[in-house]
Amino acid sequence: MSLLCLNNLILNTYIALKRIKMFKRKFFLKLGLEIVAIIIGISASFWISEISVERDKSIQRERVLKSILIESNDIKNYCDERIKIWNQDIEIYNLLLNEKLNIEILKNIAISKNRVEYNLIYYRDFDPPMNRYRSLVNTGDLKYVQSENIKEALTRLHNLNFSKVVSTVDYEKKIIELIIDLITQENPKLFLKGNNSKISFENYLKSLHKFIQENEKLKSNLIVQLKYFKTRISSLKLYKLTLEELQYELSEILKVN
Repeated sequence: MSLLCLNNLILNTYIALKRIKMFKRKFFLKLGLEIVAIIIGISASFWISEISVERDKSIQRERVLKSILIESNDIKNYCDERIKIWNQDIEIYNLLLNEKLNIEILKNIAISKNRVEYNLIYYRDFDPPMNRYRSLVNTGDLKYVQSENIKEALTRLHNLNFSKVVSTVDYEKKIIELIIDLITQENPKLFLKGNNSKISFENYLKSLHKFIQENEKLKSNLIVQLKYFKTRISSLKLYKLTLEELQYELSEILKVN
């Protein structure tokens, strides 16, 4: 082979190798750019998805907190009404247990024979509006509540404080059963007077007061019942304090958002 042919072969081989090298460089560069583009695309997709998820959580969180706040206002109104009525119950019992009957004051508080009789033979249940809270528990939406203060207040309100108020109501039921038995057995005419429209409210109150003062069993049971009434008020006030804590925490978070 001539020297010229050898030189041409070497040159052609060099050019071919250089072209292959350039092709590889372009190929890997293109491949690298495509990989980078894919990574960026995936990262951006995850980032956008994460933003969307967080936005949805934020919307759900605000919805849940507003729902709890609305129900807390309903509970407050319910408790205010309960405290008003329960305090009237205490006043009625105090007046009936007093040795000297103040009929005018009692008539202003009790208003009617039915109101007085209700105190003696019925118990007042404690059933604040809790449907929204129960729904949040059942659906698992309470998971959107991040504040530990709110979680803790909800637990105290709907479990510990609630059970304390309800427990006093359960005790009242037992005392009321004893009171009903005493009146029906020892003075059944008292209930008949309560239903007799011909007997005035004033005469009914005098008969009831006289029977209470003369019957030690009835009077002692009414005194025990009165103590339960006062305990019930104290428990309800504690319940309301927790409710106020909850409302404060809710208002602060919703105000920031």
